[in-house]
Amino acid sequence: MIPLGRKDVPSPKDDLAQALDAALHRFAQKSGRIVDLRSRVFPLVDEIRINLDGAKLDSPPPLAKVEGETTPVFETMLITVTGRNVSVRGVPIDLRMEMRDVVFHKGTDANGDAVLLVHKARDGQLVVSAAQLNLEESITRIGGARARSYGIDLEQVRLAMRARSRRSLAADIQIWAKKFFTRAKIDIYAQLDVSNEFVAKISQLKCKGDGKLGSLACTALQPLFARTTEKSFPLKSIPLGQIQLRDIHVAVTDTVELTIDFGSAT
Repeated sequence: MIPLGRKDVPSPKDDLAQALDAALHRFAQKSGRIVDLRSRVFPLVDEIRINLDGAKLDSPPPLAKVEGETTPVFETMLITVTGRNVSVRGVPIDLRMEMRDVVFHKGTDANGDAVLLVHKARDGQLVVSAAQLNLEESITRIGGARARSYGIDLEQVRLAMRARSRRSLAADIQIWAKKFFTRAKIDIYAQLDVSNEFVAKISQLKCKGDGKLGSLACTALQPLFARTTEKSFPLKSIPLGQIQLRDIHVAVTDTVELTIDFGSAT
């Protein structure tokens, strides 16, 4: 859902491209143009290209809520999204997406402003990837800031991730921590599974610590781990119009890659 901040969807193609570009700039911090639109016979759009290279998505505004019915406004044969070195809350990722034969609808929010929605897409694929070393550095930075509030310094963090199956991801995290003159090594194991019904769940979270500091850290984390493993997230509950998830799978080398295939029912 893309709030346009205006009462209607512009009909000239150049005005539409500018409106989309302005809307996406509210979600992504990036200099220069984000949206390029090609159309020979509007409202049939040949292609929409979205370039998020180097963008920051650290604090995007909340998504708009559509009130009432929606109406079709235009169609496009192809949407491509590229994003290299995109920062998502400080974590660097790469992403790319393609959607074909896309139908856009217009809705309105509580203020009566236009909201653009992807209503249907014949097929599409989203690929999100991140280097394990970048994820390791992010854990060190984000976790280190949290640990320092408790007087603990993270001296070293090592992350090793692997795919257990097409829809199961495991991570081993080794942490060397220090508080005053006491040091400890903490081993954390986490496992994420996505079922055949596309329900995502952290199925395992384990912590083992050496020494008094390590034992205290694992004891402090245990309530959080218990709450986390009790929760699940049905991915099909995400409102996507007539678009349905078709497949999800992970692949791990030096890079962790998540691939999502989707499309509207025929």
